[in-house]
Amino acid sequence: MDGESLEAAGVVQISLEAGVMLAAAYVLTRRLWLPIGIHAAWNFTQGGIFSVAVSGGKTDGLLVATLNGPSWLSGGEFGAEASVVAMLLCTALGLWLLVLAARRGKFMAPFWKRAVANPAVAAP
Repeated sequence: MDGESLEAAGVVQISLEAGVMLAAAYVLTRRLWLPIGIHAAWNFTQGGIFSVAVSGGKTDGLLVATLNGPSWLSGGEFGAEASVVAMLLCTALGLWLLVLAARRGKFMAPFWKRAVANPAVAAP
């Protein structure tokens, strides 16, 4: 694969893995602090500590680390988040958070199916 198609594949993979995980963190807590914290910690650990590319952007961190091996396993030049390992771990964490949210009754009906909060506003 050429560089552009690898980058596009990495973007799609991050959208899926991080999308599920971060959305599930929000559904579980109904607050943005947990998804923001997870995202910041992930990027800081990857780039700020281990000098691994974050979403394809090179960074200089505290340690000098290099990822070796096939790109499907290491993420290649795009970074660890484009690896199958990150895909499996982040998606599994997202699914676990969704199970917790379901057990705690955190799922909400869409706004068009919810009861009207103020009956005075509702049409007779």
